Amino acid sequence: MSGYLEGYGAGEATQERRRWIVIGWVLLLSLVAVILYFTFRDYKQEQKLAGFIEAVRKQDLPAAYAFWGCTRDAPCRDYPFAKFVEDWGPDGVNAKFVNGQLVDSERCGTGYIAGLKQGSEMVTLWVERETGVVGYSPWDGCPERKLRPMRWLRSRFGQKP
Repeated sequence: MSGYLEGYGAGEATQERRRWIVIGWVLLLSLVAVILYFTFRDYKQEQKLAGFIEAVRKQDLPAAYAFWGCTRDAPCRDYPFAKFVEDWGPDGVNAKFVNGQLVDSERCGTGYIAGLKQGSEMVTLWVERETGVVGYSPWDGCPERKLRPMRWLRSRFGQKP
């Protein structure tokens, strides 16, 4: 036969355990959400650059020119199609970068900067976040002062930026 106070507090212990389980799940899901956000927040810009590089690699220069927000029929005012072909065509000054790799990317103001590197040479490209238009970056790196923990970690433990 059980005593009167034998089960006293058992309900509170169960409730406390459930509360900690819920808090743990909320923290875990929050951590996963933050990791996913920082991993995929520049996904669209990275895909734009990958599409541009693929179009240049296939020598579909009109399609590559369209990534710059221009067409043959409506060329960019300061970057006509002939100049684009001179830069990115098979014999262009930037043709060597088509088989390179994207390095040292970062968000900067209203855009996304990424270096396209081949050997020791690099060209820096810019993607406007709102419009998705690709172009040359006005800077090699973002002039804004900000914390760059991933760049610091790569410089200490991994690939050089």
